Amino acid sequence: MNYEREINQIVTQGASRQALFALVRDMVDALGRDGGALAFNVLNNALERDMSADAEDVVYDVLDALSGQCNRMCWIGSGDYHLSPQAA
Repeated sequence: MNYEREINQIVTQGASRQALFALVRDMVDALGRDGGALAFNVLNNALERDMSADAEDVVYDVLDALSGQCNRMCWIGSGDYHLSPQAA
């Protein structure tokens, strides 16, 4: 599966909250730390494109869940995918 393409497709189609969270959780489940880091980087890059305010909010919510910037029960995986592997 090409996860980067899948994330970009979801974002381009309006960033369905349920679909994006499910895909990113699957990435972390399948690829571990590499999946979380890939999702974090792809979503950060996606913010450079034009998108609706609602889609941007969804992307930021997923980034918050990946980086531990939300309630712990909402984290995706370890919630520290914004850190380099050495720092995590």
